[in-house]
Parts: sequence; structure tokens; C-alpha cells
Amino acid sequence: MSLLTDLRESVPSRAFGPGDSEFDAGRTVFAGVGEPDAVVRPHTVDEVAEAVARAAAAGQAIAVRSGGHGLVPVEDGLVVDLAEFTSIDVGDDGLVTVGGGAHWGDIANALAPRGLGISSGDTRDVGVGGLTLGGGIGWLVRAHGLAVDALREVELVTAAGEVLTVNARSHPDLFWAVRGGGGNFGVVTRFTFQAVPADGLVGGHIAFDTSDVTAVIRAWRDVMRAGPDELNSTLLLMPPFAPEMPSGPQLAVATRGSEDELRSLLAPLLSLPSVTSVSLSPVTLGDLLEDAPPGKPPFDFVGGNGFVPELTDEAIDVIAAQFAREVPTMVLLRALGGAFSRIAPDATALAYREAEALLIVNAIVAPDAAPEQIAALKAGSDAALAFTRGAYGGFSPERSDDVTRSIYPPATFDRLRRVKAQVDPDNVFRQNHNIPPRD
Repeated sequence: MSLLTDLRESVPSRAFGPGDSEFDAGRTVFAGVGEPDAVVRPHTVDEVAEAVARAAAAGQAIAVRSGGHGLVPVEDGLVVDLAEFTSIDVGDDGLVTVGGGAHWGDIANALAPRGLGISSGDTRDVGVGGLTLGGGIGWLVRAHGLAVDALREVELVTAAGEVLTVNARSHPDLFWAVRGGGGNFGVVTRFTFQAVPADGLVGGHIAFDTSDVTAVIRAWRDVMRAGPDELNSTLLLMPPFAPEMPSGPQLAVATRGSEDELRSLLAPLLSLPSVTSVSLSPVTLGDLLEDAPPGKPPFDFVGGNGFVPELTDEAIDVIAAQFAREVPTMVLLRALGGAFSRIAPDATALAYREAEALLIVNAIVAPDAAPEQIAALKAGSDAALAFTRGAYGGFSPERSDDVTRSIYPPATFDRLRRVKAQVDPDNVFRQNHNIPPRD
């Protein structure tokens, strides 16, 4: 009996294959369209458990679709599409319980009337599941840490079809693992977060020309070092590769307070002669979230990412040089430190906490770029990434043992493998940055 036939009998009206619109929706992610053997779109956690247990018994790989921003399409096995798990419940105590398929923009909108927020990603329609399980670097990261730092409990379906309530008291090792270990341990159908104050925000954008990129990066570093934890920002160096997209350094910034206070904090940046535009005003957390692009762009990225322990002048010189390469190269610096770095490295599975910034370097090339060109560009990006440690899985599309090991320090990786052996000994949840069970 095929997996699809079995699932159509065990979860009737919830299993889909080629020709079904639900199958097409479930296999489509940001990076493209996959070819799984089946898609289930369950309505209840019991249906999730039944589908997972059936697929696991058949030895099929299981992947989870939450928001549809998966970096790699699934090419076999089962996709569990959580499109119907979108509930959002806000308690009087600030505890927010959301379904595993909810989107961050909807969560921000639900919390805004109460002046609350959760540190999340940068785009509205990214799913809560994938972003949270990978760590969750978002707009409140310096003020309140990662999304996993706000996580208090999950409901998780294991490979055996068990439904577990996982928190610091119940299954604590598993709770540690899901906070940064990705989708390696089961299907999370429900998340409970502790929301934090997010009212009174002011923010916006500052754009610069390309006359002195190094000066912009140094001024940004100095501003963030001197600024309070409430000051959060991302500096993007955008190359001139598309007429509709402005090139040059672009700063996105937000803090709690007044516009005058923000301008005072940003004075060293605002005084630079390369400033071309300034747009600062009161905002909500939802206003800060962007619309995601509709799908994979018609080009490829060559580069990588990593956590920068210290943005030294030497590091900044090398980073600025990446932006000056002949091949269009996008550079992103996300300010960290603050609450992000006050969490002990072994408190969650995202362990690279002693970082001043997250650095992403990506050269933009045609999909048919020659291997020797890709190798040369990778070597250039590696020069900047030499100033980093580790990698952030949410921005690492490649899948390999080396990539997975770059995301976790050795001790963290070994501990994750031990947890994996307890809840998924056959490694059915392997369509990800895979953590194999320890023998």
C-alpha cells in the first residue's frame, strides 16, 4: 500500500496527492516546488499524530510546512501542512498561545492593541514554527532576546505519534532542544510565548550613498555599542543590481521612546555627509515587518552567514570590501548583544550568544554561473566570514553535515543528538538541517 493510500484511509479528507490543490499548496515553499509522496493538511492534533505515526511506520521522511518560507523544497516522503493551525489566543497575563501554522504578522496585529509584542522575524507572512524552532532573530532581539527566549511551552507530536506537552518542567531536555534545534524532534502544533511591552515604538529608515561605506559601518557599530538595549537595527548594504531597488547602505532601526530620543542616539550616523534620506516616526511592531518577496528570485546567492564576536576596524574593512566587489554583493549586519547575549550559551540550542552582530554576505549570480566563478566568490565571502563564529540556520539554505555542524558548537550538537535518539531514533524528521540520533 502506498503512503498516500494509507493516509487517505487513516486521515480521510486530510491526505492529498498530485492533482489536489492542497497538494500543490503544501509542496510549494519560498524556494520552489517539491515532489513529496503525500501532503496532509490536518485539522486536529490527533490527525497530526495519526499521519506522523503512519509515515514513520512506513520509514518515510517527514517534513513540516508552517509558513511556507522553507529554504529547500521537499522531494520525497510526507509533508505535514499546518495551514489550519492558525489560532492566536492572548491571555491577561501576556501569555500568547498560537498554532504552529500562524504567521508573525497576524500575531503582531493581535498583540498591538495591548501594547505587546514577541521578538520575531522581519516579514509578516513567515510562519511561527520554522522561525521559532531555529531560534528567531527578530526586531526585539537586543531588548528581549530571541523568539525561543520568550517560549514557555510547546505541544509536540513525536515520530511515534505521541502528543507531548513540553516545557521547563515536563520533558526539559526536549524543551531545551526545540529552542534552536529546528524541526528535528517532531511536529510542534502549538507554541506558548510570554509577550513583552512593545508600545511607544519609534523607528524607520536612513539611506546613504556609497561614497564612504566603511564610515557608515563604523558609525553604526559605535552607535549600537553606546545605545541602550531597546535600540534595535539592521544595516543592509544593497548593491546596484536592480533598477527598482535603491543601492547603498540602508539602515532599519527602532526603539521605544520619542523621535527626538532616537535622533539623539543616531546622531553620529545622521551627521555623516553620505546621508541621502531620513524617515523616522512613531511605528508599531507590525509596521516594522516587511512583505516577503513572492518566491525565489531569478538569481542565486553565493556566500554565507555567521555570528561576529567583535566588529573590529579590521573586520569592518574586510566587510566593506565585499560590497565593493565587481559582482553585486549584498551584505547585512544585524545588531545583537543586549538581552541576546545575556542568555547563557548552554541555556538553549542556539549557543552562539557572545556576538555583537550577525553577518550575512551573499554575492548575486546567475543560476548558470560557472563553478570557477562560484568558487572565487565563495572565497571572497569567506574572507569576511573569517571574523565570525558558527552560523544561523534560518539563513543557511544548504543542507549537509558540515552546514549543520556549523550551526551548533560540538557540545551542543552532541547533546542534541542524545535528545534526538530519545524521540526520533529512526530519524524520520530529517528534511532539515539534520541532527542524526546518537548511536
